[in-house]
Amino acid sequence: MKKILLTSVLLTLLYTSGFSQTLNTETLCKKWYLEKYEVMWVDYEPEEKEKNDYMLLKSDMTYMGLDEGIKTAGKWTFNTEKNYFTMFNDKGEAINFFIDKLSMNKMVLNIDIKEMDGVDIHYTTKE
Repeated sequence: MKKILLTSVLLTLLYTSGFSQTLNTETLCKKWYLEKYEVMWVDYEPEEKEKNDYMLLKSDMTYMGLDEGIKTAGKWTFNTEKNYFTMFNDKGEAINFFIDKLSMNKMVLNIDIKEMDGVDIHYTTKE
């Protein structure tokens, strides 16, 4: 029983420490390409108009992107305590992106939009 408990605690500590080490502004600041959507463990390819979508998060806290063929730009902030970043467009409208997973070349996000509830959005650094 003690072995099972100890193993569970160690695995939890390893997972959380590994995640917190990679979750920083420096890891986020790169060009992220839309890879796929995931709903209830089923993968879906982006629609044709989304094939070239990306977001470029810059270290000066500005971003550029392509969303369904439309160029976007604005500012962004990062909440390290709650693991999300907020993107603000030129009209001051904001959207929150909750980071589910993050590594050097993969990112999984959830967007704070009711219609996208339960949809994991996968990004990669490889075009």
